Amino acid sequence: MGMDKKKKAAVAAVMQYLETERQQLAAAGVPSRVVAIPDRSALYMPTPYSLSGRNAAMQVRTLMHYRALRG
Repeated sequence: MGMDKKKKAAVAAVMQYLETERQQLAAAGVPSRVVAIPDRSALYMPTPYSLSGRNAAMQVRTLMHYRALRG
């Protein structure tokens, strides 16, 4: 229960710090900006070579399982 109070106090302190920082920036006349994080999933295109390598590794794994069970 003591740890729960510590976590709540830490979160409250961080939120207070962020709010104070936002107020200081607003008072200084710095406009707040929201930055969009780009979606990286659209950038990754697997190549046929990487797919065939994964397929080969999975086949070797399956063969090793069969050998371990047979023996």
